[in-house]
Amino acid sequence: MSQPLKVLLIEDSEDDAQLVILELRRGGFKPEYVRVETAPELREALGQQKWDVVLSDYNLPEFDVQSGLAIVQETGMDIPFIIMSGFVRAADVVQYLKAGAHDFLEKDDLARLVPAIERELREVEVRKQRREAEETLHKLSRAVEQSPSTVIITDHEGLIEYVNPKFEEITGYSTEEIRGKLPDILDSGIMPQEQSDALWKTAREGKEWRGEICNQRKDGEMFWEYALVSPIKNTDGETSNYVIVTEDITFRKEAEEQLYRQANYDDLTSLPNRALMFDRLGQAVVRARDSSRHAALMTIEIDNFKKIDETLGHEVADGLLQAVGQRLEECISSVETVSRLGGGEFAIILPDMESAFQARTVARNVRKQLAEPFFVDDHELFTTISIGITVCPVDGDDSGILLRNAKVAMEKAKEDGRNNYRFFSQKMNKEAMERLSLETDLRRTLEREELVLFYQPIVEAATNKVVSAEALLRWQHPERGLVPTEQFISVAEETGLIVPIGEWVLRTACKQAVQMQQSGFPEVGIAVNASPEQVWSGTLVGLVREALDESGLKPEHLDLEVTESVCMDDMPQTVATLDQLKAMGVRISIDDFGTGYSSLSYLKRYPFHTLKIDRAFVGELPSNLDDVALVEAVLVMAKRLGLQVLAEGVETEEQRQYLTSRQCDLLQGYFFSRPLPFDEFLLQIG
Repeated sequence: MSQPLKVLLIEDSEDDAQLVILELRRGGFKPEYVRVETAPELREALGQQKWDVVLSDYNLPEFDVQSGLAIVQETGMDIPFIIMSGFVRAADVVQYLKAGAHDFLEKDDLARLVPAIERELREVEVRKQRREAEETLHKLSRAVEQSPSTVIITDHEGLIEYVNPKFEEITGYSTEEIRGKLPDILDSGIMPQEQSDALWKTAREGKEWRGEICNQRKDGEMFWEYALVSPIKNTDGETSNYVIVTEDITFRKEAEEQLYRQANYDDLTSLPNRALMFDRLGQAVVRARDSSRHAALMTIEIDNFKKIDETLGHEVADGLLQAVGQRLEECISSVETVSRLGGGEFAIILPDMESAFQARTVARNVRKQLAEPFFVDDHELFTTISIGITVCPVDGDDSGILLRNAKVAMEKAKEDGRNNYRFFSQKMNKEAMERLSLETDLRRTLEREELVLFYQPIVEAATNKVVSAEALLRWQHPERGLVPTEQFISVAEETGLIVPIGEWVLRTACKQAVQMQQSGFPEVGIAVNASPEQVWSGTLVGLVREALDESGLKPEHLDLEVTESVCMDDMPQTVATLDQLKAMGVRISIDDFGTGYSSLSYLKRYPFHTLKIDRAFVGELPSNLDDVALVEAVLVMAKRLGLQVLAEGVETEEQRQYLTSRQCDLLQGYFFSRPLPFDEFLLQIG
């Protein structure tokens, strides 16, 4: 089959041209040709298509062979240029060959034409392949030089021969500093030796190794890379070099680490969070289950943390949490775990204990360490804690159950006065379930309208006239019946329900006080208990104003009773709240005086009108001389301070007479009446 051949003939004789074409056909080509005689024709033909060969006559009327060769070379195309002539000097032949002509033939000897063209076509293909190889190599070189990845090429022994600019940029080492050294000059010491050995073992076996490595820059900074180590083999199949291509993944590793920390560690304290605590507790449970040893879980809550947060602000509260977390870490060993569960609550996991009572030693140490004052933003803070302890496998071997048990024990510690620790027992568990059920029902009391107010009269001692009534909260549960106040008020305070419940009590009491006055008792006042949470919330003044406006009750007919715990903190906000209430005309009483941390100083600082002597000091009057001494001292002190005195718990005529004889102003107790529902109270005082 004839080989196509595109021939550009620079020839002024058509006859000579036909002879050339005939010779090409004889030689096995299928020529397509164009004949030109002038320089413009040559330029035009060169621009029309790609030519395989240019055959040029030596002598032309319009222009010479040197001009034709120059025009072809101007195009930059690699086209064989063969000169054909009847006669030419040898010196001229050499000159043209040096100028770029590829061969010279005599027209009388065209037998060399086909072999010459075949040779030149092969040379063109060789040159083409060489150019393509050089271009490929140049591209590869540019790619390596400009690569966003680091590239290292070593010899067969692993000594560095080449590094690209990206390597210099990332590591800080120059080519001169690194050449001839092993790549482990970057070793950070974090990568296990086993991984390094496996890397080079794989590469020497002629296989690729891929993996993550932690290296060290020249300035000592650590960074992570994803590396590909691959052997380079010579023509004999032997490894002659190694190429190491790496990508900096420090940002990705840092992001992964950040995500891991967010998922497993508390942002504020950097302690393990609830999720990681459960994971480590699960491991401790498995070890305890498979051995004769024990594991313990302790839950620790900062007593009254919510009050610190509300009164001193979040920044101080957060600083306290951080300081508590640090001290807790100082109380444990390296195999134990401290975690933050949320709010002011922490947990400690004690694995592999020989005795369950080792937890008691830790609890005592924790309580001792946290009893020392904390200094946060110029505040000196003293804290107490309540600790609950549960032991695996004695109390269970499920992480969720153990956490619940520890919380039950912690609640028991709080009920028993706080600043203590308690171990879990089944009795505690039963009480906790009952408490949870009570709390669930309590959350629905307002919407179900199960709360009611009972009233107990307050009488003027000198006249036995009813001058006021104390509103006492009762819960009429459809199944439990009338729930005693002492069973649910503490739950309401701990859950925060005391605030909405207290609001309902205040509004209802004010409305019913107006109804009492409209029923024929125009001067009867009403006493309402205000919880510490209401006072500290900062909303009490506004609530009282609304309740008075809604009901129409005069401020002087409302008496708010607060306990000593409100005063213990001596916070400016507390003083301001009580001062504003007094300015409105509302009366303020201090309830249960003498049962808490009594301080005579706050009787002077706070705007009280009435001091209520607790029933604990009235019940054995006048036979108990200690109670007599205390009550008489309180009466004298109150009179000196200009305070009214109300004695609670009066149950006998003897008590009434004694207190009246000592100029006690007001009396309250079963001697006059038990607390009664509103309608019955109206009948009673009528």
